[in-house]
Order: sequence, then C-alpha cells, then structure tokens
Amino acid sequence: MQNTPSSPAPTSSKPPSNAPTSSTAAPIPDSAVREITALYEQTVTDHRIAGVTWAIVGGHGHDQAVLAHGAAGHRELAGGEPTPGSTPMDRGSISRIASLTKSFTAATILALRDEGKLRLDDPVEQYLPEAVGAVDLPADARPITLRDVLTMSSGLVTDNPWGDRQESMTREQFAALLRGGLGRSTTPGSGYEYSNTGFAMLGRVIDEVTGSDYTTEIRQRFLEPLGMVDSAFETSGLDSARIATGHRINERSDATRFEAEPFDRPGVYGAMAGLYSTVDDLAAWVRFLAAADAPDAADRPQDLLGTASRREMQQMHRHHLLPGGPIGSDGSTTGFDRIRGYGYGLVVDVLPDLRELVSHSGGYPGYGAFMQWHRDSGVGVVALANSKYAPLGELSVQAMQILAKHAPALFAPRVPEPSPRTVQAAGAALDWLRGAGDSLADAWFADNMDLDISRAERRRRLEQALNAAGLDQGALGSLRPEDAQPLSLTHLRWTVPGAESGGVQSGGTRSVLRIDLQMDPRREALIQGLDTVAVPRS
Repeated sequence: MQNTPSSPAPTSSKPPSNAPTSSTAAPIPDSAVREITALYEQTVTDHRIAGVTWAIVGGHGHDQAVLAHGAAGHRELAGGEPTPGSTPMDRGSISRIASLTKSFTAATILALRDEGKLRLDDPVEQYLPEAVGAVDLPADARPITLRDVLTMSSGLVTDNPWGDRQESMTREQFAALLRGGLGRSTTPGSGYEYSNTGFAMLGRVIDEVTGSDYTTEIRQRFLEPLGMVDSAFETSGLDSARIATGHRINERSDATRFEAEPFDRPGVYGAMAGLYSTVDDLAAWVRFLAAADAPDAADRPQDLLGTASRREMQQMHRHHLLPGGPIGSDGSTTGFDRIRGYGYGLVVDVLPDLRELVSHSGGYPGYGAFMQWHRDSGVGVVALANSKYAPLGELSVQAMQILAKHAPALFAPRVPEPSPRTVQAAGAALDWLRGAGDSLADAWFADNMDLDISRAERRRRLEQALNAAGLDQGALGSLRPEDAQPLSLTHLRWTVPGAESGGVQSGGTRSVLRIDLQMDPRREALIQGLDTVAVPRS
C-alpha cells in the first residue's frame, strides 16, 4: 500500500492538449491525502475490494494532471493470497474501465457529427438496416435516434448483467440479435433506461459511418493524441505484468471471496465497456473533458473534439429520477439528496455541498471503475479496482468531500465576469440610487422600468429597505460596480450589511440590504430590473 503526493507517471506520454499554462489552483494538503488513502485502504482491509488504484486529478488551474495517488491490495488473488508473481496494485496497474468506455464512444459520435458525417437526430436504423423493426414501438412513436441512445432515452431494456457477458459478440451475431427483435420498457424519448445494447449500436454506427471500426476510431481520435499509451481494447499490446486480473466475489467475507475471472475478447459490445486503462491515462481523459468548462476553454485546442461538444456531453439531457428519502410517521420526507441526469455517455449530479459533479461508473465481470470531476474547478478523482462492482462511486464521492473539507479553495464556485456593458450600467444605477438626476435613468432604464414601477416608488422602496436594515443613504456612498457579486454576465447583486444597532426584523433577525441589477437581452443592453430589498442576514 502506498500514496505519493506528486511522483512522476510510470510511463512517458505527451502532455494532454488541454493542459493549463500556469498553476493557479490550491494544492492538496497532506492531511487530505492521508485520509483519502485510509479510505481506499480500508476497503481492501474489509475485503470489499481485491485491489484498487486511485488518483486525484488536477483542475483547471493545475499544471499537474495527477495531484496525489495511492493503491492497495494485489493484482491477483487465489485462495485469499497473492498468486506467485503477483505484485501489489500501484499507479501503473492496468485495469478494465468498463462503462467509462461509453464516454469515448459518445465523444466519437459527436466528432463524427461535427464533421458532418451524421446527425444526432438520425434514426439508428438509417445506419444499421438490421435495426429496422427490431423494437415493437407504439403506433405514435418515432424511430429510436442516436440522441435517444446517447442519453439513455431509447427505451431499450436495462441489461447490465446480460450485456456484461456479450463483449465478444461479432457483427454478424449482433445483426442476428437485432433481426430477432429487442424488448423495450418505455417509449423512445420519454424516460431514462440504462442500455448497454444501445451503446453497442453506437459502436456499430461508428463502424458503418467510418468504414473502419470503433476501436480504431477511438484509438486514433483520442487515445494516441492524448498520450494514453496504456489504454486499449485488447491486452496484446499492453504490458502483461501490469494488467490486474479481475475477480468475481463469492459469499464468503474474508479474502477467499475473490475468485479470478477470465478475460473476454473484444467484440461489438466492447463499445459500451471494453477499454483497459490506468489512472494516469484516465486522468488525461478527465482533464480533456473537464477543460470544456475551464475559464479559458475557448483558447484551448479544439482539434480532437471542440470544447462546445465536450460541454454538450456534460449537460443533463435526460433526468434520472432517484428514490427520495424515507417517509416519516408524519408523512414528511427528507426529499432527494441530489439531482441526477444523463448527458452523452456521462452522468451529471448536483449535490448540496459540492454542486455539479460529472462522472461515470463502471462495473464489469471482475472489475470496477469510476471517474468524477467537479465542474467549476475541474478537480477530480479516478479509481480502478480488480473486483466486480467495487463501491468506487461511493468512495470517490467521499474522497471529493474529504478534499472539500481540507482544501475548500479547491472547490470555489466559478464567478462569472460581468460584461463591460453591465459594469457601465452598474455605475450609472448606483449613482441614480445615490440621488443623481433622472438623466441617468433616462439613458439607462429600459422601457419596461417605468411601466413596471415608477421612479418615485423605486426611491420609496429603497428608503424602506434602508430603514429595515438600519441604514441610511450614506451606506450607498462607497458602493462600486466591482463590489457586486456577479450572478451572470448580465446580473449583479450587492449585499450591504445592516447596522449592528438596528435593522432587526420583527422576528428578531437582523437584515441586510440587497440590490439586484439585471440587464435586458439586447446587445446594447439597458437596465430591465433594479430591485432594493431588505432580507434576513444569513
């Protein structure tokens, strides 16, 4: 077992094309690395995982792709003990990444879309004639589209246990499968239903559109340019000494529960889960995808897949309804602990503490995998385990929460930069609130302003809010546009603390003055909202 804050990668590879030019983000404290290390090691001690390797991925402002890493357990066990010649899991261990492969397949489909070779709203059967009539659809339903499949909206039946065993299926066998017909659980485009078979279809679409095969396309488009030298769909070109053997789990609770699982050969279903990789290679992939939300995204390389398309992958295109909290005796519930949706080969979660996280899990015969990153900062976690359905999602979210506890600056929310027009308007609005003449309002108020609220009423509401906060007009004297919190390019908010000796609401809560400015939608925008209210101090 080991952890190293910043040792070099085990293999040489060219830097990812999305790397930042200077390090501006916070480092990881040793205390966080120790706690995360203990978290993963405990899962091996408790025999939940045969072996695991993990890494903390640098964010938008970090020079380093991997900020810390660690590993625990062994590459292969038999009878609860390492097999002869087996070595401990380490940073260079190669493992199956299972359904993380879906993000590579989705990215390839988007690249082909960007090249004008297909459209996301094309029916799958346009590229796979054998898919015509494969699903019995209601009379009012449209054919299943590429977009439906990308977003898990195809209505095809969830097929994790069965699909996991189909990797080696040939094109001919897959065509026969489609001609034989597929079941469905929902109408296409109407709900979330996770389908591995759908992504096998996407792999076949890549084959047909390119005249090649999906494995070659993914390798040439992404693996090689990003320097992912330890990633492949088959093991023949990889260092066999570093490949972790997969393990299924029996009912025992000690280390003898792990039983070696034989490898599959790549076939059609590999498009949904077939890649092998390492934490360093996955870190390069995470950085490439996460760069779509970096502050300088527009200035980063666009050649492999434009940042606009990478952002498109990471949006909630299909809501994934999660179970709510338990219902109490009074009928109340704690509600949902998060909002979740599926993008294109990626999952998006919104959590109360960490806000937006982008991820995908992987579970496969013998293996588990997980990658996740924080949208605002780009900081992420990748983990690979050599036992079936390892709880890496749970562990990786805990790792992110540990990072947030020890280094909250790592997860500082993005602050939008207001447009120059908004800043100019803000100066005029503040001057008008301070009592300047109506010539400023004439110049900057949009036509709705006086129709919605008269100027005299706006001044009366300002006075009322000031009084409620225990303030007077002098509190506005030092306010500047740059003191506002930018909520968007066109929405600013000032918060002025109430006086300690006043500003107490009837409930005993002190108030603050809040001023909101919103611009209208035109390029030469004017002010469409200027609201002043007293709100409870948080």
